[in-house]
Amino acid sequence: MAVSVENAAKIDRARSLCNQACWTIALQVRRLRSEEPEDQEFVFRFWSDLQFLIVMLRRMRKAALIAAFEPDITNAIAEFDCTLPDLAKMRNVGEHIDDYAADSPKRRHRDVSRSTLQVGEFDGTVFSWVGGDLNIDEALRAAERLFAAVRDAAGSTCAAGCASRCAPQ
Repeated sequence: MAVSVENAAKIDRARSLCNQACWTIALQVRRLRSEEPEDQEFVFRFWSDLQFLIVMLRRMRKAALIAAFEPDITNAIAEFDCTLPDLAKMRNVGEHIDDYAADSPKRRHRDVSRSTLQVGEFDGTVFSWVGGDLNIDEALRAAERLFAAVRDAAGSTCAAGCASRCAPQ
Protein backbone atom coordinates (compact mmCIF):
# COMPACT_ATOMS: atom_id res chain seq x y z
CA MET A 1 0.00 0.00 0.00
CA ALA A 2 1.36 3.41 -0.94
CA VAL A 3 2.10 5.79 1.89
CA SER A 4 1.31 9.47 1.51
CA VAL A 5 4.18 11.92 1.59
CA GLU A 6 2.72 13.34 4.82
CA ASN A 7 2.63 9.92 6.50
CA ALA A 8 6.09 9.02 5.18
CA ALA A 9 7.37 12.22 6.79
CA LYS A 10 5.67 11.29 10.08
CA ILE A 11 7.21 7.83 10.02
CA ASP A 12 10.62 9.31 9.28
CA ARG A 13 10.26 11.82 12.12
CA ALA A 14 9.23 9.01 14.46
CA ARG A 15 12.26 6.99 13.32
CA SER A 16 14.61 9.86 14.00
CA LEU A 17 13.16 10.63 17.43
CA CYS A 18 13.04 6.94 18.41
CA ASN A 19 16.64 6.52 17.26
CA GLN A 20 17.76 9.36 19.52
CA ALA A 21 15.67 8.02 22.41
CA CYS A 22 17.03 4.49 22.01
CA TRP A 23 20.63 5.75 22.15
CA THR A 24 19.77 7.83 25.22
CA ILE A 25 18.13 4.86 26.93
CA ALA A 26 21.24 2.76 26.27
CA LEU A 27 23.36 5.59 27.70
CA GLN A 28 21.27 5.71 30.89
CA VAL A 29 21.46 1.92 31.31
CA ARG A 30 25.25 2.10 30.91
CA ARG A 31 25.48 4.94 33.44
CA LEU A 32 23.44 2.91 35.92
CA ARG A 33 26.10 0.22 35.80
CA SER A 34 29.13 2.48 35.98
CA GLU A 35 30.92 4.73 38.39
CA GLU A 36 30.70 8.37 37.42
CA PRO A 37 32.93 11.26 38.53
CA GLU A 38 30.17 12.92 40.57
CA ASP A 39 29.38 9.77 42.57
CA GLN A 40 31.70 10.83 45.42
CA GLU A 41 29.72 14.00 46.07
CA PHE A 42 26.27 13.28 44.67
CA VAL A 43 25.06 10.06 46.25
CA PHE A 44 21.72 10.25 44.43
CA ARG A 45 23.25 10.22 40.94
CA PHE A 46 21.90 6.73 40.24
CA TRP A 47 18.43 7.90 41.34
CA SER A 48 18.62 10.77 38.87
CA ASP A 49 19.74 8.43 36.09
CA LEU A 50 16.81 6.11 36.86
CA GLN A 51 14.42 9.07 36.64
CA PHE A 52 16.00 10.17 33.33
CA LEU A 53 15.61 6.61 32.03
CA ILE A 54 11.90 6.64 32.88
CA VAL A 55 11.43 9.96 31.07
CA MET A 56 13.27 8.75 27.96
CA LEU A 57 11.36 5.47 27.81
CA ARG A 58 8.09 7.39 27.82
CA ARG A 59 9.43 9.89 25.30
CA MET A 60 10.34 7.03 22.99
CA ARG A 61 6.83 5.65 23.27
CA LYS A 62 5.38 9.07 22.45
CA ALA A 63 7.71 9.37 19.45
CA ALA A 64 6.52 6.00 18.15
CA LEU A 65 2.91 7.19 18.53
CA ILE A 66 3.61 9.73 15.78
CA ALA A 67 3.52 6.81 13.34
CA ALA A 68 0.95 4.65 15.14
CA PHE A 69 -1.26 4.68 12.05
CA GLU A 70 1.01 1.82 10.91
CA PRO A 71 -0.31 -1.49 12.35
CA ASP A 72 3.19 -2.89 12.99
CA ILE A 73 4.07 0.17 15.04
CA THR A 74 0.79 0.00 16.96
CA ASN A 75 1.56 -3.65 17.77
CA ALA A 76 5.12 -2.77 18.82
CA ILE A 77 3.80 -0.05 21.17
CA ALA A 78 1.40 -2.57 22.72
CA GLU A 79 4.29 -5.01 23.23
CA PHE A 80 6.39 -2.19 24.75
CA ASP A 81 3.56 -1.41 27.18
CA CYS A 82 3.14 -5.09 28.14
CA THR A 83 6.87 -5.42 28.79
CA LEU A 84 6.95 -2.28 30.95
CA PRO A 85 3.59 -2.27 32.75
CA ASP A 86 4.66 0.07 35.57
CA LEU A 87 6.39 2.65 33.39
CA ALA A 88 3.38 4.96 32.98
CA LYS A 89 2.78 5.07 36.72
CA MET A 90 6.43 5.84 37.43
CA ARG A 91 6.45 8.58 34.82
CA ASN A 92 3.18 10.07 36.09
CA VAL A 93 4.45 10.26 39.65
CA GLY A 94 7.76 11.76 38.56
CA GLU A 95 6.16 14.35 36.29
CA HIS A 96 3.50 15.35 38.81
CA ILE A 97 5.76 15.23 41.83
CA ASP A 98 4.17 18.40 43.21
CA ASP A 99 0.78 16.71 43.53
CA TYR A 100 2.27 13.59 45.11
CA ALA A 101 4.49 15.55 47.52
CA ALA A 102 1.39 17.24 48.93
CA ASP A 103 -0.86 14.14 48.81
CA SER A 104 -3.10 16.20 46.53
CA PRO A 105 -6.53 14.86 45.63
CA LYS A 106 -5.47 15.38 41.97
CA ARG A 107 -3.11 12.37 42.17
CA ARG A 108 -3.94 9.74 39.58
CA HIS A 109 -2.39 6.97 41.66
CA ARG A 110 -3.99 7.26 45.11
CA ASP A 111 -1.84 4.42 46.46
CA VAL A 112 1.25 6.63 46.17
CA SER A 113 1.79 8.95 49.11
CA ARG A 114 4.40 11.58 49.80
CA SER A 115 6.20 9.21 52.16
CA THR A 116 7.10 6.90 49.25
CA LEU A 117 8.48 9.46 46.80
CA GLN A 118 12.11 9.16 47.80
CA VAL A 119 12.00 5.52 48.81
CA GLY A 120 13.02 2.94 46.25
CA GLU A 121 15.27 0.01 45.67
CA PHE A 122 17.69 -0.77 42.85
CA ASP A 123 19.52 -4.09 42.75
CA GLY A 124 21.53 -3.24 39.64
CA THR A 125 18.82 -4.57 37.31
CA VAL A 126 15.38 -3.89 38.78
CA PHE A 127 14.26 -0.51 40.08
CA SER A 128 11.35 -0.77 42.50
CA TRP A 129 9.56 2.46 43.25
CA VAL A 130 6.02 3.69 44.02
CA GLY A 131 4.65 0.16 43.90
CA GLY A 132 6.11 -0.69 40.51
CA ASP A 133 9.16 -2.39 39.05
CA LEU A 134 11.34 -1.49 36.08
CA ASN A 135 13.87 -4.02 34.84
CA ILE A 136 16.42 -1.87 33.01
CA ASP A 137 17.62 -4.73 30.80
CA GLU A 138 14.06 -5.54 29.69
CA ALA A 139 13.46 -1.82 29.19
CA LEU A 140 16.45 -1.49 26.87
CA ARG A 141 15.39 -4.57 24.87
CA ALA A 142 11.81 -3.24 24.64
CA ALA A 143 13.13 0.10 23.40
CA GLU A 144 15.30 -1.63 20.80
CA ARG A 145 12.33 -3.68 19.55
CA LEU A 146 10.14 -0.59 19.34
CA PHE A 147 12.84 1.28 17.43
CA ALA A 148 13.23 -1.68 15.06
CA ALA A 149 9.50 -1.59 14.26
CA VAL A 150 9.60 2.14 13.54
CA ARG A 151 12.83 1.81 11.54
CA ASP A 152 11.37 -1.04 9.50
CA ALA A 153 8.24 0.99 8.77
CA ALA A 154 10.45 3.88 7.66
CA GLY A 155 12.35 1.46 5.43
CA SER A 156 9.12 0.23 3.84
CA THR A 157 8.11 3.81 3.05
CA CYS A 158 11.49 4.23 1.37
CA ALA A 159 10.78 1.17 -0.75
CA ALA A 160 7.50 2.80 -1.68
CA GLY A 161 9.36 5.64 -3.38
CA CYS A 162 10.61 8.26 -0.95
CA ALA A 163 14.21 7.14 -0.48
CA SER A 164 15.47 10.72 -0.28
CA ARG A 165 13.45 11.21 2.93
CA CYS A 166 14.83 8.07 4.57
CA ALA A 167 18.57 8.48 4.27
CA PRO A 168 20.41 6.84 7.16
CA GLN A 169 21.48 9.21 9.93
